[in-house]
Amino acid sequence: MKPTEKDIAEIADWLDCGMFCFYHKPTGVIESHPDPEDPFFDPEPWEELIEKIESDWNNYKSFEKMDSREGFQVMEDFAHSLSDFYFREKLLKQLSNRKPFQSFRYMIDESEYRQDWFDFKKKAYIEFVKGQI
Repeated sequence: MKPTEKDIAEIADWLDCGMFCFYHKPTGVIESHPDPEDPFFDPEPWEELIEKIESDWNNYKSFEKMDSREGFQVMEDFAHSLSDFYFREKLLKQLSNRKPFQSFRYMIDESEYRQDWFDFKKKAYIEFVKGQI
């Protein structure tokens, strides 16, 4: 079985939330869990699911989340896509400063482009997932 467009969108959402995501090829079931390497990860509620995936590993397709370089590129691409020259230049300047992710997020959250950013990032994550299939 191959992921549908709806499956791809769901996987993209889970990855965007920072989860590890797995697609069970025979059934089409999508499973996800937090990153076990995260210092705040509590393994207890996830042990059964992780064991289930590990015991049937060959039937799962795992999906990786974007690394920081890829996430930065999405932010930069979004900034370049804006027709508002003034705001685009402010975003690009923030991306070249210290703590670019935090600065970008703050500027977007306080702007009229907040929903545009979410839509752009969703499309980028969907393309990212398709690239892993």
